[in-house]
Amino acid sequence: MPGSTLIRAPAPDPNKSIIENVLELTPLGSIGPDIFTNTRELWHPPGARGVYGGAVIAQCLSAAQQTIPPPSASNDHAVFLIHSMHCYFVLAGDSTIPILYHVERVRDGKSFVTRTVQARQQGRCIFTTTLSFVKEGSAGEKTIDHAWDLPADALAKLNEGTGEEKSYGDTDAEALGVQGSGPLLTRRLGIVNTISSGLSFASTTCGDSHPNVRDATARIHLEILNVQTWKRRETVLPSSGNQEIRLG
Repeated sequence: MPGSTLIRAPAPDPNKSIIENVLELTPLGSIGPDIFTNTRELWHPPGARGVYGGAVIAQCLSAAQQTIPPPSASNDHAVFLIHSMHCYFVLAGDSTIPILYHVERVRDGKSFVTRTVQARQQGRCIFTTTLSFVKEGSAGEKTIDHAWDLPADALAKLNEGTGEEKSYGDTDAEALGVQGSGPLLTRRLGIVNTISSGLSFASTTCGDSHPNVRDATARIHLEILNVQTWKRRETVLPSSGNQEIRLG
């Protein structure tokens, strides 16, 4: 089985945060210019088709940022910040195979810098993105801010949630549905709002285990998703006897 990294991963850097160590990239100048690979093994969330997509997005952004020209006299000491990023997931990534990030320098302008990045495994593109970086302060004296003010209790709730995750020990993590370690955790949540009152009535009458109830539930949900306006619909559910149950 191929290794999950091309180069043996070094020890975590204590001067970096956990997430910085997890998402660290290694340049592959010996292979070609502007090519990078994941320094550490990739995370495959439990039950997912492939590697965690958020990590691939973050590493593409990191690879692109490493090709941005640094502030210098030739560009008036300009600092370029990420402006927009358009992402496309093409294939599920394999956590046992290293990812190569190929950066293309599309354009270096005075106000904008454009890059495209392809994440490849075994020569196949699994993810592609186009990024635009904007010169800091290039919007002029007057700017329009669209962000809303942060709610007063938002930080308190965030700190409370972070504290709860940090308190999860080896003994209670599984009971709470938490999986993973470090900065990447998954938590199982219950499914809510999946059965309407009409379907609850059908389940009570026919029994939750009746196959026709399950099939009708999926059919009604698909109908609701496919219509643009709400309509009164009639759905016939065969009961365990000879009578029919009508919803609608």
